[in-house]
Amino acid sequence: MAIGNPNSPASKKLLEAGIQVDMEALIQQAAPSKSLMPLFLEGLLGPLLGHRSGSRKGSGLDFAELNHYQQGDDIRHVDWKLSSRKQSPYVRHYQEEKEQRFELLVDQGTSMLFGSLADSKAAVAAKLAAQIGWQAIHQGDPCSCSVVSSSETHWGHSSRSLQSWLQTLSDLQEINQNINARAEASDQLLSSCLEEMLDRRYRGRHIYIISDFMSLLAQEQNVRLQQQLQALSQHNSLRLIYIFDELERRFPEAGFLPISDGHHHAEINSSDPDLQLALQRTFLQRLHFLSDVASTLPNVQLLVFDCSLQYRGELL
Repeated sequence: MAIGNPNSPASKKLLEAGIQVDMEALIQQAAPSKSLMPLFLEGLLGPLLGHRSGSRKGSGLDFAELNHYQQGDDIRHVDWKLSSRKQSPYVRHYQEEKEQRFELLVDQGTSMLFGSLADSKAAVAAKLAAQIGWQAIHQGDPCSCSVVSSSETHWGHSSRSLQSWLQTLSDLQEINQNINARAEASDQLLSSCLEEMLDRRYRGRHIYIISDFMSLLAQEQNVRLQQQLQALSQHNSLRLIYIFDELERRFPEAGFLPISDGHHHAEINSSDPDLQLALQRTFLQRLHFLSDVASTLPNVQLLVFDCSLQYRGELL
């Protein structure tokens, strides 16, 4: 559902309902929610506990100490001024900097617009991306956030600057607030993004894919996605963040319920056993596929979140 004026009454209702997010909500994600803290501490969202420097002395950018020259030291690191003053050779030693690079791929396609009791899947995806990105920026690591909409991919630029990250969040907000529920969604975009990452030869990066993985309904998509994830995981760490709405997992028997895409309205019979079985089967199909991928491929982990922004590890 596209919106024109973010200050219009209709837009405000969408924000208040949690269907869309605004800049204020994304900035608030600088402080991780309580549900995410165990994941940060356990390293499931990457080693995000401060900037790291290796203990091995090398030729990195971080100065470590001054020592007397020892045989085998690199003469390029001799501190000539100090050596002249002390009348003895001194060498500057450095700690090898271990920079981490974060790549976020956030799904903001049509299927992500769904939400029943809490935020929409699109809003949760945006907030999770913001939380991970904020942690990377706070520790001085470069972060890129690319967004998949219903019709195209908006590629982000890697940067560690606060100004650049705020612009990234502004772009994410704009895309989120212009999701068109009536647009014809492409089930090829996510796969195309991963192919582009392979073409760019990503190496040594923490890649987060945040989506409901709705394209996994097609068997040929499953095969292709598994091949791409396998290729990416050889040189990167991958986190697959699967977002679902509780109605996708368990449909309540509440009789006829109203549904809407913002333009059209209808009713569905939630007590229909065939409907309940079909929805549950679709949910389990995606979950089982992603679980199998994460358990068989190296450097791949699966994280499951519901639309209340709660980690649902018990489903794995």
